[in-house]
Amino acid sequence: MSAEKLSFDAFGRYLPQGTLDKVKPWFQQYTIKLIITRERKTVLGNYRQPVKTAPFHRVTVNGNLNPYSFLITLLHELAHLEAFVRYQNRIAPHGKEWQDIFRNILSGYLGQGIFPPALEQAIKASLQGLKASSCADPTLYKALSLYDEPGTDGLVWVEQLPANAQFVTKEGRVYQLLHKRRTRYLCRDLQTQRDYLFAGVVQVKPLVRESSN
Repeated sequence: MSAEKLSFDAFGRYLPQGTLDKVKPWFQQYTIKLIITRERKTVLGNYRQPVKTAPFHRVTVNGNLNPYSFLITLLHELAHLEAFVRYQNRIAPHGKEWQDIFRNILSGYLGQGIFPPALEQAIKASLQGLKASSCADPTLYKALSLYDEPGTDGLVWVEQLPANAQFVTKEGRVYQLLHKRRTRYLCRDLQTQRDYLFAGVVQVKPLVRESSN
């Protein structure tokens, strides 16, 4: 899906039921250009502050996200907007000030029947130690992935693979898992022989080699 520019109400279909009215005040208070993009492998969303050539807040969110992931990502980026309004560029992108703002925003969506109970518990737990994105929190990422669209048959988490197992990524590259290194997994690209660190919650397809008789 290419980048999609939406009218104010049109993006409601990307959100969980009953949450559009809760996010509307942001768009009423600030001039925000919201763009729904195609899937991006490295980010779920981002925020750009106003500049002279584009005097508005710019928020992008991946359009392939399930409604709960979409909402959390949107609120994550709106927290960056609020942090910029309050502090300009005087704070770290995901420092204490941003964390406090995001925690306050997201807390307003809890206890409202918006999230399934198990997912809400994972969100509450994530608020105790906020990460730069939901992908960086394995427990929350797994909880959110349960609501993704079907079509991931045969995929497993990297952390489920045994040592020396070979697997194929969504991009079609073949790797071999070498060993765990702290919180990530060292894997070797079998074509380039270069090593890379994978998060344990990356979904891949195990490569099954036929045994010879």
